[in-house]
Amino acid sequence: MLVARFGKGTPRTLLAAGVDEPGYAVSEIQPDGYLRLQPLADAPFGAGLGEYFLGQNVRVSTLTGGVVPGVVAAPAVHFGSRASYRRTETDDLYIDVGASGASEARAAGLNVLDRVTLEKRVAPIGSGWIAAPWISSRSGAAILLEVARRLAGAEPEGTVAVAFVTQRYPHNAGLVRLLRSLDFERVVLLRPNGGASAGIAAVRGQSDALVREIADLADREGIEIERKPPRGFAFGPFGDGVPWQDGHAYAVVWPPVQNSATPSAAVRHGDLSEIVRLLCHLVGAPLELRGEQRPLAQAGAVATARQIGSLAQMIEQLVEMPGVSGKEEPVRTLLQSLLPPYARRALRIDDWGNLIVRLGSGEQPKAAFIAHLDEIGFGVTAISSDGSVALSLKGGGDLRLFSWQPMLVHGSRGSINGVMTGRRSLDLGLSSREAVARAGISEGDTATVLKRFRRLLGNRVSARSLDDRLGCATLVEALKRLEGPARRARGAVDFVFSVSEEVGRLGARHYAKTASPAHVFPIDTFVTSDSPLESRRMAHARLGGGAVLRAFDESGLTPTAEIARVVALARQRKIPLQLGVTAGGNDGSVFRSLETVNVPIGFPLRYAHSAVETADLRDADAVVDLVEALALKALGTR
Repeated sequence: MLVARFGKGTPRTLLAAGVDEPGYAVSEIQPDGYLRLQPLADAPFGAGLGEYFLGQNVRVSTLTGGVVPGVVAAPAVHFGSRASYRRTETDDLYIDVGASGASEARAAGLNVLDRVTLEKRVAPIGSGWIAAPWISSRSGAAILLEVARRLAGAEPEGTVAVAFVTQRYPHNAGLVRLLRSLDFERVVLLRPNGGASAGIAAVRGQSDALVREIADLADREGIEIERKPPRGFAFGPFGDGVPWQDGHAYAVVWPPVQNSATPSAAVRHGDLSEIVRLLCHLVGAPLELRGEQRPLAQAGAVATARQIGSLAQMIEQLVEMPGVSGKEEPVRTLLQSLLPPYARRALRIDDWGNLIVRLGSGEQPKAAFIAHLDEIGFGVTAISSDGSVALSLKGGGDLRLFSWQPMLVHGSRGSINGVMTGRRSLDLGLSSREAVARAGISEGDTATVLKRFRRLLGNRVSARSLDDRLGCATLVEALKRLEGPARRARGAVDFVFSVSEEVGRLGARHYAKTASPAHVFPIDTFVTSDSPLESRRMAHARLGGGAVLRAFDESGLTPTAEIARVVALARQRKIPLQLGVTAGGNDGSVFRSLETVNVPIGFPLRYAHSAVETADLRDADAVVDLVEALALKALGTR
């Protein structure tokens, strides 16, 4: 807790705001490396806090001062998991930091009592709004920082203390310690999670004299603040009485906030500045500062350079490019630039937008390798008169995993920030249909979550749209190795980057009408049950165990002779390969020719169709090796 004092004499005024946020403490490190949790939050979050964490990026702050990135395990929609449809409780939450066991997690500095919070991305939206997880919990501290700056070197009216309070979550333990340690006649508490307008209230059971004083002051200064009913405070089941003292005056002030008590909370600089002005009037602080002026709150991102392998670097570039089904052009353009020069010279784009690279020669390819460019996301279906944007899901997904999350909507003038304020509703911070149109957003545009590629422990990575940008990257990497063999080829092989797989394998269907390869190898995810949320009766392919021959899924069954052929080749080349049965379908299932055999190959993927899809780069390397070996066989090099 930090307390700064200014001035002397009376009245003695205390201004206090919390600095912490709702989150969790690590309660156990499981033998498989997952972390279990205990909530550090109370009203208005309570048991509903888990809804905001499921399938999200988090950071684990260790007791030694380190930070370890992690993700919260999400149910796989492909399996129809019961966890997908019930209310999320703490028992449903597992933190995946990329560790393969408890010893690896502890070696990274993790331990019981470490704190778990949502990873924050600050998103400016609309006209002056700033959205970020729990930003309302920090806005009071930002206000008091500005008040303290104005008090420094000034002569306030009496004694003023500015306190930044810890341990607000849970049960206001820090506030109790503060009020019992300091004796001030007037106390103003800046409380988070109010409404769309500034509010002021008395503490339940206490005098409202200070509330009336501040409200009258606001009226005189033309500052809008709404009187609210008296408020109570939660002090927990073992609290030993309330900290309020007779003869003292208390007031609770709420800064304005949109989407209160959610990870999509938003505040506006001008609204916070009004609270600063009101408090300055109350304590006699100067309203203006001489010299350089700094904004009340300024958010920025610091980019840190990281040396990563070429495959991981390519995956990062691809996953961060938006490409919802039907709008894959940006991904296709980027992928073209990543192809080796010889492959760029050999590419063509068909009528549906599939990008096809033909190696070797011949009218029909002996083999085709297919990875899809698109990702699940949302389409804009309507724009209301108040500026809210209605969305529909494109591709399979659990809507709960995207509610109350920062989003990007991709319009004619580029991508702009928004927040998902509920299921299928997007807030751009704009107040009319005309303002949304001026921003370049119209029906038919698409939206994606705010994406970020993250390195976890070891070789694990996490991002939205690893399905199937990781597959695309493995094909590009294989093409880099095949330039020489392609020149000496007796046969032909197609590398196909297909469109609209997530909405019915539409691109692959078009390609299949023009090509009848002897073998088609869809390179896609293997949705694995390698997660504590899933039954391991099926689809249990281990992350880090190698590529997966997806021998059986809901769209088809690979002949056993072909399974044996691929397994033998992998053993010969010492390529780690797993066999698996999973749910879902693949692009190869649309080939109906009697001459074509479908042999799906994938990489194990946890939490498919969520914002935190997680894979192991060693498995991607194994897929590259296997694609190279299979392509060499099909090319029949001289």
